[in-house]
Amino acid sequence: MEFRGIDVSKWQGVIDWKKVKNSGTEFAIVRIGYGMYDSQKDSQFENNYAGCLENNIPVGVYLYSYALNTDEAKKEAEVVLNWLNGRKLNLPVYIDMEDKSQQNLGKDTLTNIINTFCTEIEKAGYWAGVYANKYWFTSVLDGAYLGDRYTCWVAQYNDVNTYQGNYDMWQYTSSGSVDGIDGSVDMNILYRDIFTDVTGNVTTNLPDLSNYKGTSIVDALKQNGVDSSFENRKKLYKEAGFTDEYEGTAIQNLNLLNKLKGTVDVTSNYYPIPDYTGNSLVDALKDIGVDSSFAYRTKIAAKNGISNYKGSSLQNNKLLKLLKKGKLLKV
Repeated sequence: MEFRGIDVSKWQGVIDWKKVKNSGTEFAIVRIGYGMYDSQKDSQFENNYAGCLENNIPVGVYLYSYALNTDEAKKEAEVVLNWLNGRKLNLPVYIDMEDKSQQNLGKDTLTNIINTFCTEIEKAGYWAGVYANKYWFTSVLDGAYLGDRYTCWVAQYNDVNTYQGNYDMWQYTSSGSVDGIDGSVDMNILYRDIFTDVTGNVTTNLPDLSNYKGTSIVDALKQNGVDSSFENRKKLYKEAGFTDEYEGTAIQNLNLLNKLKGTVDVTSNYYPIPDYTGNSLVDALKDIGVDSSFAYRTKIAAKNGISNYKGSSLQNNKLLKLLKKGKLLKV
């Protein structure tokens, strides 16, 4: 399925939304603002939001981010929620990541920024998404992690989208033309029926474990008076947005703990760093509760760029080094 839509901001001026609707536009993403201050609200947001509602055009919003750390990201989310003031959206709230000031912060820092923003958005009951261009998703951000965790909107001005990661929406030009809008407008194709699946990864009832400093999800839940049973952890794991079957493994528990603490869970893409200090890949994998069989190690090797895995010392050492650095990709 495909849905055709636009995204707009104050730069499109005053829009005739009735004409936009009659042009066949199926949805709109409107800029709600930029940055973390109340004065940075988009001057046309109210008109654009009202125009979409009055003409039955499904609507979502995006914020152009300048956040350089998690504190600023949280403030950006807070100002977005203040502007929304509980209003209904048919599509996600996107964080727009493209500012040059952020480009060299590093993937971990940027992932923290995105997670912080999106967590606050999700806590308020909205579906959070990430917008960036193809270069950012492939070279600046952790595109693999973001594609697994959030709905992604990728920009590539081309006849075809060559981005290989997961995404639900493609912005394919900035020079489109739509009746009711003077001048050029961004055009998009949505490949997912978000309109009837708008709950997405919303995590409104999750406990806040941000005060816990340890590494045990069981102890963290107990400390906060929350049921720590396997069944409840399984329920929380699903509600936190993870899609694999919860089995109570070390990496699943760590990912869940990080999510509920509000810290980056980049380990959802990487195996956790083991406490093991020896030189055996097998023992290191056992230490974190991961299948250490030859067959499974072959899969891990392939995922990490070793296509002809023989279990040699050289290959195992390479994988072990990645594991101890927290950079061994999960199967």
